Amino acid sequence: MYPLTRFYAKTLYRQKLIYIFFACFFTASFFYAFLISTPQMEEMLNINIGIVGRKNFPEFMMRFYVGTVGILFNVFLLTLFVCEEDRNKMLYQPLLHGENRNRMIRSKIYVAVSMSMIFVLLVAIINYITAFMRWGCEIFEQTAFIRTMIKYLSSGIYMSVIMLGIVTLCICSRNAWKTIFGVVIYLLADQFIYGSNIAFLQKIWVGYYLNLWTFAYEYQKIPFSELLIGISVMILYGIAFFQISLYRTQKIDF
Repeated sequence: MYPLTRFYAKTLYRQKLIYIFFACFFTASFFYAFLISTPQMEEMLNINIGIVGRKNFPEFMMRFYVGTVGILFNVFLLTLFVCEEDRNKMLYQPLLHGENRNRMIRSKIYVAVSMSMIFVLLVAIINYITAFMRWGCEIFEQTAFIRTMIKYLSSGIYMSVIMLGIVTLCICSRNAWKTIFGVVIYLLADQFIYGSNIAFLQKIWVGYYLNLWTFAYEYQKIPFSELLIGISVMILYGIAFFQISLYRTQKIDF
């Protein structure tokens, strides 16, 4: 499976959209780090630079990628990666050299999951570079740095599960626009459930814990029990998405 996985990884990382997106993200982070430091912008945005800047800036910027922007970017990328091959009938027929649909979709899933972790890592690097250029070594204050790295790691796990969900949606809908629409519905439902008072629904919802860590525990340490429960729920969703993807792939007929 390694040659096929490597082939799909090379195919994905040749997409110019990836490099354009991260160039834009770096530019936005750079200017934002400097703009929010001015008195005029502090007043206009009604923020406290002592809270959202300096050592807290990398955590503050994380929510922009993980919450909405990153998911929408990845859904566009994955619909090209999965739905395009479905449109070209690659999911209908056995591949060359003895490959089959099951092995193909496994390779795509491995690439999608690794991609999400790598992208979150790149976002962390970009945010720390721009923060360092503005505030220097202050951003590496030990307590804040460890806390933020834990949140980026947990965000990477969440994004990996979301990527599995998007791949599953691509295979089930077999339509790029339906997949994108489904993800938009998910994002709306995610915000509704987090803001609701339905405790049971919140506890079993995959996005609830990421919202909890990002907002309720912003600039604070995540309690270990919350971290353990949240990651466990995410892993269960990931396993379910993985199995559904393989099952639906085998059910595709000619």
